[in-house]
Amino acid sequence: MNFTINIKSLLILTIMFILFTVIGTVSHEYGHIAVAKYFGYETSLHYGSMNYYPKGYLQDEDLEAYKKLTREYWNSEYESWPDDVKEKAVEYQNILQKRYWDEKSNKSLYVSIGGPLQTILTGILGLIILFVRRKNIQNKGFKLIDWLAVFLGLFWLREIFNLVHSLGSEIISPNGRWFGGDEYYISKGLNLWSGTIPIILGVTGLLVSIYIVFKIVPKNLRLTFILSGLIGGISGFILWMNIIGPRVLP
Repeated sequence: MNFTINIKSLLILTIMFILFTVIGTVSHEYGHIAVAKYFGYETSLHYGSMNYYPKGYLQDEDLEAYKKLTREYWNSEYESWPDDVKEKAVEYQNILQKRYWDEKSNKSLYVSIGGPLQTILTGILGLIILFVRRKNIQNKGFKLIDWLAVFLGLFWLREIFNLVHSLGSEIISPNGRWFGGDEYYISKGLNLWSGTIPIILGVTGLLVSIYIVFKIVPKNLRLTFILSGLIGGISGFILWMNIIGPRVLP
């Protein structure tokens, strides 16, 4: 490995990692949205999540009545609510559950799959482009389209991040759950051990990333690329999730 750092390339690649961190996050949520819309749900996009509701749910009079009933208690613990308010709130919840959400459990699995599926398919697309252009890369070197394919292929990094983040969170602040995110809910929805999908996708993402970094990225830029990934990935996540995202897509 070349142990020199190309400052110009470091700056450019860091910016690219920041941009693709944001693009990857938002496009992941659009994966959920696409599936939810397919099943007829109304959706909303936020900087790090999405919501979906059965058609007509948001306009339902009983939902409006529930919001009006509980509005002044939103910032207090549920147990501190007056008994009559809790009783009426449960009544509204049961009405809405029966009216709209009886089939939700069947569709929520598919909506959960939509996000990771979008991420994985994008990563596979990047790998396909790199495979098709492998001879061109060998003969003529890296072109813009090849760098684009690298960043698309590294959408798989999300699966590594999710696994490491969930394991790290449990080690630092134990709550009895080692896995999280969409992958956790997919495992549960398929009646598998909770770590099945997170580990399979996390390990696959690690193998794909190692292949791209150590077999595809030019040797003279490999260390620069790794360093820019650490700087750009972390800073992009912080910027989007804590500063820019909440303002652009609250």
